[in-house]
Amino acid sequence: MYNFVVNKGSGKRRGEEYLGQITRYCDARGIKYAVHATNAKGHAEQITRMLCESGADNVVVIGGDGTFHEALNGLVTPDRTALGFIPAGRGNDFARAAGLSLKPTEALEDILRGETKRIDYIQCSDRRCLNVAGTGMDVDVLQSVIDKKNAISYYVSLVGCLLRFKPYKVKIRANGVETEKNCIMVGVGNGVAIGGGMLVCPGAKIDDGKLDLMTAEKLDRGLLRLLPNFVKGRHDNLPELTHTAVEEVEVDNPGFPVQLDGEIYPDMQLRCKIVKGGLITYKVAADRVAE
Repeated sequence: MYNFVVNKGSGKRRGEEYLGQITRYCDARGIKYAVHATNAKGHAEQITRMLCESGADNVVVIGGDGTFHEALNGLVTPDRTALGFIPAGRGNDFARAAGLSLKPTEALEDILRGETKRIDYIQCSDRRCLNVAGTGMDVDVLQSVIDKKNAISYYVSLVGCLLRFKPYKVKIRANGVETEKNCIMVGVGNGVAIGGGMLVCPGAKIDDGKLDLMTAEKLDRGLLRLLPNFVKGRHDNLPELTHTAVEEVEVDNPGFPVQLDGEIYPDMQLRCKIVKGGLITYKVAADRVAE
């Protein structure tokens, strides 16, 4: 039996629409399933934990990056319970990093084939993160678009935050070296993008046993000229950005909140390590291309 954990309100109620498509697909083929709908922030985590404790061997999440984040943190037995993902959010950044289909029945078909694989995730203090963790300007942008529902709002806010955000001094410890930088953002990527496609860690891979540590220092050149390259992941010609492959990183970010998969944690330190192959999920068909 497949255990669907669905956030019906995700992606302007795309979750509810996709659930209908998925249940009709399963009903037509006699596939057994149970539906568990979330009704509050944090509920997907509680449901996932309950399912794991009852012995479930799978949890299939229908929602966006925030719902995926909750389900990951609800896993009691990540080495035994497979976590499947059917993207239904606004940004779907992890889905793109994982190559998942954005068509719900196609994503479901990949799960139904039953071929599993192991991918990495980030352990950040006592929380898990699938995609990107960060502190600085990205959190500022997220806080400014909490009540907005479209990708354009994110990019408008990004420009505004870049114009007003003051760099701050951080200490970064990684690969046995401590550095001090004046940053506007520090990102730690298992996935590649945030904000619905802004490629902050374009070289990251979810199954290579490494994290991409990205630091963005003070921008001294023309903002609007640099921004398109930054958004599109063309970082090679931007000396303000550095990328380092790490397995662990500690960032002293006093007074600045942290975001994990787009969820904001006000009092967390950005101390991350890779958990290699720590999550069981489902293989995507070889000829499947995320849209």
